[in-house]
Amino acid sequence: MPILGGTVMVLLYVMCSSCMLVVNKASVDALPFSYTVTALQTGASALLLLLTRSLGIISFPNPSRKVVWDWLGVLVAWVVPILFNMNAVSKVTVETMMMFRSITVVAVAVGDSLFLGSRQGVRQIIACAVISAGGISYAWNDLHFDLEGYTWGLMYSVSMIVNSLYVKSAFEKHKDLSVWTKTYLNNALGTPIVIGIALWREDMVELWSKSQSVTLWGATAVAASCFMGLGISMSGIACRSVLSATSFDVLGNCTKYLTLGISALLGSTNSAASIAGIIVALGGCALYSPAGAMMVDTLRCRSVG
Repeated sequence: MPILGGTVMVLLYVMCSSCMLVVNKASVDALPFSYTVTALQTGASALLLLLTRSLGIISFPNPSRKVVWDWLGVLVAWVVPILFNMNAVSKVTVETMMMFRSITVVAVAVGDSLFLGSRQGVRQIIACAVISAGGISYAWNDLHFDLEGYTWGLMYSVSMIVNSLYVKSAFEKHKDLSVWTKTYLNNALGTPIVIGIALWREDMVELWSKSQSVTLWGATAVAASCFMGLGISMSGIACRSVLSATSFDVLGNCTKYLTLGISALLGSTNSAASIAGIIVALGGCALYSPAGAMMVDTLRCRSVG
């Protein structure tokens, strides 16, 4: 991927990811059927890709049966965290979900080194530990504890660790597939699965009744989540193709602290200790980044001088 294209994808991912939790929260508050909302998101993404292809805006081939079969593992690793996330955000705050996202980085870094051969320096390891410590500190002082929500959140964390490592491994084996093809596979194959789960777990009669009373603001939130779902899916896949599993996980965590700012603007409340945990985690993200490397090098040079 060209450097400019890669930069655009990273910026798009940061924008979509930093807003997605807030939009998902608004969506499931307006339509409290998380599996149905997820099905709308994946289904709309697949249809938008087909529409833009038919208009000649993008191009990707129809995947072969072998590719579809090979992609089933990626599909499971991709869909499961989304489902856990949607269940969790209906029970806990956006900030709490950020914490569950942040505690994955150490496990991903270890797995990245053991299974994918990615080398982590001392600075990166310390940075990952700091990010997780900040997330744990936030959880310890969270003002909005909910047992069911925390259970879903913990399941989300575990599934994201598996997702980060397995998907990166699969992408390395399928470098011939374009970003559009991978995005289409995830959404087109994932939609029937999510619809099936929605039919199984959710009351369709109640869904129909609730959908009649959704406000314009609620409908706008659901529609926005569908467009942003495509954006985060496509840009996330593009970023995974060029970043290590750990770097992508850290990038995902950094975007969640932008989510904190958005949530604070919308009136969310946190204790001083919780905010301190977020600041610690954000410092870990900065330490992991290239800017952190420059800062460490500068301090080392000054100490030598």
